[in-house]
Amino acid sequence: MARRKPALESRRRFLHAMGATGGSALLASLATGIPAQVLLNPLSASAGQDRAGKVLIMSCDERGGPVNTNVPGTYEVGPTEIFHPQSDTMAPTSMMLGDQAWTAARPWAELPQTILDHTCFLHHATYTPVHGEHGRVMKLMGAADKNDMLVSHFARELAPMIGSVQSDPISLGARGPELLSSAGRLLGNVTPTSVAQALGGVEGPLANLRDLRDESIDRIYNLYKEQGTPNQLTLLDSWARSRDDVRSVSTSLLSRLDGISNDGEEMQVRTAAVLAAMNISPVITVHLDFGGDTHTDSGLALETTKHPIAIGNIRLLMEELAALEAEGSLPNEVVFATLNVFGRSLKKEGYSGRDHHEAHHAMVLMGNGVAPGVIGGVAPNRDNSEYIAQAIDSTTGAGTADGDIPFEETLGAAGKTLGSLLGIDRDRLDEVILTGKVIETAHA
Repeated sequence: MARRKPALESRRRFLHAMGATGGSALLASLATGIPAQVLLNPLSASAGQDRAGKVLIMSCDERGGPVNTNVPGTYEVGPTEIFHPQSDTMAPTSMMLGDQAWTAARPWAELPQTILDHTCFLHHATYTPVHGEHGRVMKLMGAADKNDMLVSHFARELAPMIGSVQSDPISLGARGPELLSSAGRLLGNVTPTSVAQALGGVEGPLANLRDLRDESIDRIYNLYKEQGTPNQLTLLDSWARSRDDVRSVSTSLLSRLDGISNDGEEMQVRTAAVLAAMNISPVITVHLDFGGDTHTDSGLALETTKHPIAIGNIRLLMEELAALEAEGSLPNEVVFATLNVFGRSLKKEGYSGRDHHEAHHAMVLMGNGVAPGVIGGVAPNRDNSEYIAQAIDSTTGAGTADGDIPFEETLGAAGKTLGSLLGIDRDRLDEVILTGKVIETAHA
């Protein structure tokens, strides 16, 4: 029996990962501008279908990389014993978040101000020091409804809001414990190279979008003319992309896919931007390495090496998204966030490395609608052996001992705040996430 060609096999695996109807709906939606669920059920279209929601791209690390250790809020607590790398690469550097100056490691401070103007650092805890509990953290340690992953709840809520092809999240760089699940189903990882091989190339499906556009719009138009309503015909006109728009989208995405050469972190963020443009899923996860499991990181050398790379890849993601938006190829706004299994110790191991830290993590939030600033903070624990996340005032965002979001609910509050930034209704968030409150100052 003849062997499948690699590109065809990659296409089969990629489309299978998206679900039985994913392939045709993805391409037709991309070619026409019509939401995928409308293409799957055209007569269901109604004026209430808008694109108020946003796409989430989230970085996850089951090793608990030290993303929390050198962000704003870990330098401003007075004369402390918090340890930071001593290399000039990571030197404490002033940065502006809104109208307030903060201090962070140089790679954070050197992000373009246009990015920092939409960046917030949210200090919270994850309540576990165990690598294998990454899945539980993604379920907010039991605070997510039906013990399902936060990203899966978000994907189901956002899918009808943005008209995405599917309502399951997609992972691009998941390592074993980072694999996603939804409603009890384990979801497969989709690599950047499989996306490029499945959709790219001169003979790939993206090269034929103009013909698919005409065929799909003619089919929907004829159906609406026979069985639809005047309102549905009006909606079709408002959704439909022109042939020139389709050519521009196709050229832009093909050129980006042509540059996908491996499954590393840079390629993950480039692919995540392409998938956001294709409106496949409301949630896409990647794996960015800020230093990994740094128990024996003498002099914090690995942290010093990895931070500029990871932060550089976040910058690349934001710039790719901005370029796609400028080209008219990005149908929805995007928010970037981080959520690892735990943070790393700030004090107790000194310069010999960093231990697991269940009591402090930093969620980095970036994107349109995010107000620049720092939420929460750190303070010494009872025996002064370590610094831990503070309780949070939900109105001001300040870290304070008597905040109305206690330490035990800061993870739930981080989840609710992220969901609110994505456009999910707050009453619905209270049903999906059982603890915490939305923190108002995260919103621009």
